[in-house]
Amino acid sequence: MKALYLSLSVILTVLILILAFENITADCQQIHFLFFPIKSNPTFLTFGVAVLGILTGMVYHAFLNKTLEEPEENADDAF
Repeated sequence: MKALYLSLSVILTVLILILAFENITADCQQIHFLFFPIKSNPTFLTFGVAVLGILTGMVYHAFLNKTLEEPEENADDAF
């Protein structure tokens, strides 16, 4: 599961960076993704990017939880 979380976090982070650097000079009516303009309502564009950021944060959180949790065989030693 750690590999899945790590790969998803890298893919989603790269996706956010692509969106950010392609749209540095874009106006509010469209965004560019992989050199194709996407025309839509600015509210939907903002909502889509926000959902992408939320998903990325959830994957990072799951990866850190899996990385920092104790294995089951060491959990009984604490009692």
